[in-house]
Amino acid sequence: MYRFLVLLHIVCAAVWVGGAVAVQILAIRVERSDDPTDLPRLARHVEALGNVAFIPAASVLLLTGVVMTAQAWAFDQAWILVAILLWLVSAVAGAVYLAPRAKRVVALFEAEGPTSGAARRLISRLFVVSRVELLSFAVIIVLMVYKPGA
Repeated sequence: MYRFLVLLHIVCAAVWVGGAVAVQILAIRVERSDDPTDLPRLARHVEALGNVAFIPAASVLLLTGVVMTAQAWAFDQAWILVAILLWLVSAVAGAVYLAPRAKRVVALFEAEGPTSGAARRLISRLFVVSRVELLSFAVIIVLMVYKPGA
């Protein structure tokens, strides 16, 4: 059972982190695009990805991590505590900051059109926050691979 949990954990991490990297690559390309409709389309797709891929993957990732820790590790290990803390920061940032503002971006583009300055400024801030979040994902990956102190 533990090996299955590891597999599921890794698949969910790949979806969560890989998806976030792909979104950032697309964001960079779209921000440089001459087509003003590219950014609104990307905003709608990213919002949908959050609901159908990122939230479920992040949730299963945490659940499998907790179960594996209970089975084979300990919650008092620093590498596990830091990883959980970073996951929580990401989840809170997603729920409190990213998701509501992503909805706002979509609404602004729908109301003001694809050249909406307010929507473009807001989505640029969202991309910056997401890039910082990717750094925390990298730290979590390093912790999971090297398990310092274990």
